Amino acid sequence: MTDHTMHGRIEGLLREAGRARHQVRATVRFHGESGVKEVERHWEPYAIHDGHAVVFSYFRNEFRTVPLKHIVSVEIHERKFEPRRPIEM
Repeated sequence: MTDHTMHGRIEGLLREAGRARHQVRATVRFHGESGVKEVERHWEPYAIHDGHAVVFSYFRNEFRTVPLKHIVSVEIHERKFEPRRPIEM
């Protein structure tokens, strides 16, 4: 699967989850001082703008903007959420 195809699939899953108000579990690749690492995060998806996902992060307990190119995978949870702000999907 090409990067473009993978990012399109991830964007589609985030949009689907946001419209249905479902939480997601995402694997994210971070590039830091100690190298590259992948972490799992749980989010509420709210919007996608200019190649970035706007999500509420349960790990940080705040809204975050995450580049789609850093998201390795997304899984939609059955668990729903009450929006903290308007969803723009």
